[in-house]
Amino acid sequence: MKNLQVTVEEGKIRGIHGWDPRVAVFRGIPYAAPPVGELRWRAPEPPEKWEGVRVADTYGPIACQPVPGSSPEEFWTREIHPTGQEFEMSEDCLYLNIYTTARTGKEKLPVLIYIHGGGFKGGYPYEVEFDWEHMAKKGIVVVSIAYRLGVLGFLAHPWLSEESPDEAKGNYGTLDQLAALKWVKRNITAFGGDPDKITIAGQSAGAMSVQNLMTSPLAEGLIGGAIIESSVTVAFAEKADRIHPLKGAEKLGAEFFEKAGIGSLEEARRLPARELVRLEDVVLGPGVHFEPVIDDILIKESNFQAYKGGRHHRIPVLAGYNRGEAQSFSRAFGKPCETLEDLRSYASGFGEKAQEFLSLCGAKSDGDVKALFESDAMLDLPAGARMFGYIQAKQERKAYLYEFDADIPGEDNAGSYHGSEMWFAYDGLARCWRPFTGKHYDLARQVSSYWVNFVKTGDPNGKDTIGEELPRWESFTADNEFVMEFTDGPAQSERKVDPLMKFRIDYTLQR
Repeated sequence: MKNLQVTVEEGKIRGIHGWDPRVAVFRGIPYAAPPVGELRWRAPEPPEKWEGVRVADTYGPIACQPVPGSSPEEFWTREIHPTGQEFEMSEDCLYLNIYTTARTGKEKLPVLIYIHGGGFKGGYPYEVEFDWEHMAKKGIVVVSIAYRLGVLGFLAHPWLSEESPDEAKGNYGTLDQLAALKWVKRNITAFGGDPDKITIAGQSAGAMSVQNLMTSPLAEGLIGGAIIESSVTVAFAEKADRIHPLKGAEKLGAEFFEKAGIGSLEEARRLPARELVRLEDVVLGPGVHFEPVIDDILIKESNFQAYKGGRHHRIPVLAGYNRGEAQSFSRAFGKPCETLEDLRSYASGFGEKAQEFLSLCGAKSDGDVKALFESDAMLDLPAGARMFGYIQAKQERKAYLYEFDADIPGEDNAGSYHGSEMWFAYDGLARCWRPFTGKHYDLARQVSSYWVNFVKTGDPNGKDTIGEELPRWESFTADNEFVMEFTDGPAQSERKVDPLMKFRIDYTLQR
């Protein structure tokens, strides 16, 4: 890697030194052709080759989305988008970034590919909470990728299905992720990475993306491990599975075109990308947006159906959630029961086992019901993570589960909010406005070391970056329901699978 120069399929690239000159940084590498014009709403095409040496010193544009950080009052503006308004935004967004300490191209370092979150509608790979250079210094190659979002990444429409009947439909952003994964597999050796040791990671929508790739037959053989943050996608039997079949997505797309006054695909492809993003917000309204669908090609079934049937890649998984989001997510995806009458109605979802469920609940008053639905047994993130652990263990696959509940300082008293673990997992504390102290930096050293160890070996255990042995993190099994809890430090969680939680899990897995 003389003069930080490497050769990939498309040509020669020269990187730059990071803030620490021991880290080589390659920004804005195209992994696919710009998805513009006639390539809008099509599977990504290979990037064009270039002559000479391409200088990779500038990040690619962020994918088209509502401008991040444009609302001063929004929590996320201060938290992760303080400079979001400054970034270039374009439909031409299919670029990735590589961070490596390798110098010869023969090192064969383990590789982490990170897929950002943002509800499939926002986000970008160089948000402030990610210190990718610091992560690379721990002995891995880090790749962060951008992909199409919102209406440009996940629109399904009958016209698009008719146009490309044999290709994946409505999942263009996921196809981008798959294309990036394949590009890395073919080219990462030049950056000192090991193409046979690739771990994919993501948070929120990024975690859902990781699971879509974990369960897609088109990604078979490409992935060596997966990190799922906030959280594993499961569906308890007494509730409806949040699946998105193609027909329903096509109907939403058709309604969108009709209400937006779009009369043809040709017209839709002529519209400016930012206008489509604006129309998505205006036409669909709050809480409705385009996201991945079951197209029976790229995504053949819900993640949970794949897990139950063992139709996901046989790889180790590190997965978990934040304590503070467990209750907020529960409220977001269904109103919790508040009265005895509510509880009896909920129990009907268990059919012939309704009375057994009510007996295990033991609720005698409306107050008991409210407390019950704030317990781990009835919160889907804690119970769902453990259900995934049982599935993995039964299928002889490793699952390392965690709950993040660290003290998060700041006058807003945010608690362990959705995404709070990313500052710790990816060593970004020094970039944050929050007054983190020594104990937080100690925890970040441990958490990020677990993550890096997992990337290296498929097992989070080992030493941290100062050579200290990390507390033992066992994989989850039926006999050892181990969940790592991160508070001031890592320790086995004292939150146990109680009879009511086990009832919900068993009932679901037997269906």
